[in-house]
Amino acid sequence: MSLENAKPHTRAVVVAIALFLFFDFTALALNVLLSVKIEAQAVNINLAGRQRMLSQRMAKVLVMMEEQQRQAKGLDALTTELRSTYELFDTTLQGFAEGHQTLDSVGDSIFLDPVREQHAKRLVNQAENIWQTCRSRVAALLGATPAARPYYLDAAVECVTEHNIELLGLMNSLTVNLETQTQDEAARIRWYQGSAFALALINFAGALFFYSRRIQATEQTNDLLDEIINKISASVMVLDGKTDVVLKANRSAAQLFGYAPSELAGKPVVELITGHDGTTIGHVRDGTCFFADTERQETYLDDRRYTILTVIDVTEQQMRVEHLSGLAYHDLLTHLPNRLLFADRLHVAISQAQRKQEKLGILFLDLDRFKPINDVYGHEVGDQVLVEVARRLVSCVRDSDTVSRRGGDEFTMLINAIGSGEDCSRVAEAVLAQMERPFEIRGLTLSLGTSIGIALYPDDGDELDALISHADEAMYRAKQAGRGCYRLHAAAPGHDTSQAPELDRKVG
Repeated sequence: MSLENAKPHTRAVVVAIALFLFFDFTALALNVLLSVKIEAQAVNINLAGRQRMLSQRMAKVLVMMEEQQRQAKGLDALTTELRSTYELFDTTLQGFAEGHQTLDSVGDSIFLDPVREQHAKRLVNQAENIWQTCRSRVAALLGATPAARPYYLDAAVECVTEHNIELLGLMNSLTVNLETQTQDEAARIRWYQGSAFALALINFAGALFFYSRRIQATEQTNDLLDEIINKISASVMVLDGKTDVVLKANRSAAQLFGYAPSELAGKPVVELITGHDGTTIGHVRDGTCFFADTERQETYLDDRRYTILTVIDVTEQQMRVEHLSGLAYHDLLTHLPNRLLFADRLHVAISQAQRKQEKLGILFLDLDRFKPINDVYGHEVGDQVLVEVARRLVSCVRDSDTVSRRGGDEFTMLINAIGSGEDCSRVAEAVLAQMERPFEIRGLTLSLGTSIGIALYPDDGDELDALISHADEAMYRAKQAGRGCYRLHAAAPGHDTSQAPELDRKVG
């Protein structure tokens, strides 16, 4: 081949290598984009789930205000709590609708972008339409004078109670929709990643083809091939097309697997890369492993088939995705399962209990005297108290049971495979004893307590929402009985809770 003929081949190789690097870096950029999108969606999913809690909390506080009013007690503390819950629910819903400043799950100020997917927008619009009526009534109550509060309180309670179930359903549907969007977005970006890798490999194969032409003419096969693959940032190995034995590897591949480039030559690729349950694992010389993403491309030189194998270490990406997934289903402060994961586990437990003819217990806990700790000592001390509460609650149950933080100072517990309500009573008494112990936080000795409501499956219902609602109702009875105690809902056939005081227990 003449020098004049070699120059076009050289330019073609340069173009092919440039395109390969472009697609290579495009795939890396898409990887970063995927991580950013998943992180943003995890925040939206968490806030959508929080809206359910805030809606329930508003209804709960209004009912408590109504009860306090009947007892001629002050409403200032409950009014303050209603105001903060109302403002957080309202700003978050505005954020989903049109973008608004709100607070994230740890209390930091963030700007929440509006949802853009059509179905999610319809859900938010429906929630806004329902919320507008209740919003004005709650706002009127918050702005009313003490003398006018009874009139505005009745209107607010009537509206929120009437529409609370609809709001809960819409916020739950929004959470599910956001999760689905996240999965679809991740799949789409991964498809783009795969396309970028495929195009990069096609360009790489083209570079090899043009270089093979030049190699045959200049007898510089090994030096030129090494020059190509060592310029590539990704780990590349050339395999025999029939035996999958490594013929050549670039420096990146040698560093990734812990070998010298010459040591990789002759090794079967199955000693370096294995697949298990849909996951590709890379094996390093020192015995460590990493999650790998691989792409294979076949090419021919002088009628001999070769395989170009590109390997990328995606361990950090895999860990980031798993971490973000954990954020969506666990409480950020206590690391306990959140309400979404608790609902999933309860749903599974109900199915298993139905099949095995077993009973389940659901405990709904609301901490006593926690708000004064927050008000007097600050949220940092309050957060440490919640972490210690979570630790003590976990110590009261078996590994097969579930302790969940629903939000604020509310917790739920799922007790599997019980014989009767007495089993739940024993757990409740253990929890009460733990909560009565002083909390030593930052040199402070703090007193706390809890009120517990208990619902049983199937005695109190066979559906998730009904069981949690009944446990919540029983917890309010415990609050009304003086706190620091527990109550069983006991709505099974043949039971009349008003005439069965033996089903109620109080410790201390």
